[in-house]
Amino acid sequence: MYWLIRHGAKVLNNAISAGTFPLQQQFKELTNTIRQLNNNFEEQHKSLKELRDEVNKHHDELIEHKNRIENLESDKK
Repeated sequence: MYWLIRHGAKVLNNAISAGTFPLQQQFKELTNTIRQLNNNFEEQHKSLKELRDEVNKHHDELIEHKNRIENLESDKK
């Protein structure tokens, strides 16, 4: 009797595993895709931050140039 129950449970477990195998594979692929998207997002976020910093630097330089030009023009008068 014990063997019959144990064997039945084993067969049922194998059937469930075989039936859910495609779903398990899809979950693995989905997990990998999410990781890749997350890595891409982090890279893009880093690139955008670098770009923002560069734009801010150039903006500050433009303000400095504008102030110099204004000072030169006022000295010229």
